Amino acid sequence: MSIYKTGSASTIEIVDNVKRMLEYNKGSIPDGMHISTFFDQSLYVRASIEGVIREAIIAACLTAVMILLFLGNWKSTLIIAVSIPLSILVSILCLSALGQSINIMTLGGPGARCRHPG
Repeated sequence: MSIYKTGSASTIEIVDNVKRMLEYNKGSIPDGMHISTFFDQSLYVRASIEGVIREAIIAACLTAVMILLFLGNWKSTLIIAVSIPLSILVSILCLSALGQSINIMTLGGPGARCRHPG
């Protein structure tokens, strides 16, 4: 049986819920029947999230080093190094409060939203 997500559903949430349901119902499966995962798209999604976080940390560190080299002032470097992640965090919180998530649509802005004909 294949399970597909639709619309704005989270791939990770769906996979976690399906695995939880399979584990819960494991005792009711008849003897001789085996359930296995054929393909799990959440592995790619989780790897992408980890990659983005790792690259964001590297970018923040490199930005702080460059600011320190150009300005030569620890106070200015610290202010900028704190304000950039803080602004990203506030943006994510605002998106969450509005019921949005970070994906191609929200990163592309309002003009990136496609409407399917029909």
